Amino acid sequence: MSVFLTLLLSLSAFVIVVWTLMHLRTPRFRMDRDSFIKGLEDVISGQASESEWRALVACPMRHDPKLEQLRLECLKIEEREYDDGSPYLFTQAGIRQLREVRRQLLTETVGRQPKS
Repeated sequence: MSVFLTLLLSLSAFVIVVWTLMHLRTPRFRMDRDSFIKGLEDVISGQASESEWRALVACPMRHDPKLEQLRLECLKIEEREYDDGSPYLFTQAGIRQLREVRRQLLTETVGRQPKS
């Protein structure tokens, strides 16, 4: 009887572990529009560090094609206008271009919000 009970408990524990592992998902980082806007505002105002900028533009945003397009545009701006100065990471022309990206994103985001 005790062998049967041990076998049953072992099998139950194994099934529970397998079921749990099958239903766990790996954590995913997903940048939303509000976070991207906040990151752009920090860069524009000179409040962002280089590592914050890298975190902002490093991950592809496959879940939001418009946001991905703007992220790629930011990378192009970085190629041309990155300054690594203190406190601003971009030249004045780069800051103006980032403001335009922010404006586009705000316009798009306001248009997407559900109507009450």
